[in-house]
Amino acid sequence: MKSVSLVVLNWNGEKVISRCLKDIFKALENSPGGGEVLVVDNGSTDQSISLIERDFPQARLIKLGKNIGFSEGNNIGVLESKGDIVVLVNNDAYLHPDFLVYILPHFEDAQVFSVNPKMYKLDGTTLASGKTEFLFHRGIFKPKISRNNHSSPVPCLFASGGGGAFDRKKYLELGGLLDFLYWEDLELGYRAWKLKGWKTIYEPRSLAYHDHGTSFKKVFSKRALKEMLSKNRFLFQWYALSDPLFVIQHLCSLPFNLIYYSLRGDVDYPIGFIQALFKWRRFKREVDRSVPNVKAKLRDQDILEIVRDEKKESA
Repeated sequence: MKSVSLVVLNWNGEKVISRCLKDIFKALENSPGGGEVLVVDNGSTDQSISLIERDFPQARLIKLGKNIGFSEGNNIGVLESKGDIVVLVNNDAYLHPDFLVYILPHFEDAQVFSVNPKMYKLDGTTLASGKTEFLFHRGIFKPKISRNNHSSPVPCLFASGGGGAFDRKKYLELGGLLDFLYWEDLELGYRAWKLKGWKTIYEPRSLAYHDHGTSFKKVFSKRALKEMLSKNRFLFQWYALSDPLFVIQHLCSLPFNLIYYSLRGDVDYPIGFIQALFKWRRFKREVDRSVPNVKAKLRDQDILEIVRDEKKESA
């Protein structure tokens, strides 16, 4: 069994970090290969650090001194980790005791890059992440979480940065998460499929619970988050999708979509487009610096077909 590192990114998580770490250590006890727990603190100003040092001395604490963001904080955690497999856990995510039991065996397959668990919101019934796929409709890339009741592992688009497991060596070879803030985990999973043909697997028997956005809600309004998602949709689509048919559909549909969503009063789409235009050059420079320049193994259409959900909706 491969060794595992569980990396928790924390920022002012005094109210949630204790439960998060308690559940992580329970899950680690049930893992036959053992492992380690790292907490990367992103410059917390509450009592998080003292709480971790007092109650969880067995966790390795990395103090960054300032908030350097979700992507870079996690990248540092992966770089500092020692396990063959790295699980990225948000400080507001809670793992089932058998979480690792079902996830780790998938990495015996050399083509597996990441594994995504079934993740519920705290109510235990609303799905927060799971079998991820994507649609391409009217020139717009749309990620989707399948509502089908899968009982066995299937390919999916990406693993969540809030509770997904990753092959550490492959993660570093790909260059890690880009400084994207929302969609960074989607982009990394897509990059693994496209550049290397490396698989992401959805494992429905592995369970986690996530109070999604606890940290982001402290900083961003709902409006700002929606605009950020729209902006990142454009950045991702301009950078990642290269099949001629997808590109042509996007360009031909763009004027219609801008007018349509503006008239509907859904201003997130046009505002996101403008924000993406302003950020594109800087984003492209980061991509060129961080992402390996290799010939793609899979076309966009290939990935869409691989992760497409063919299972019929359960009654």
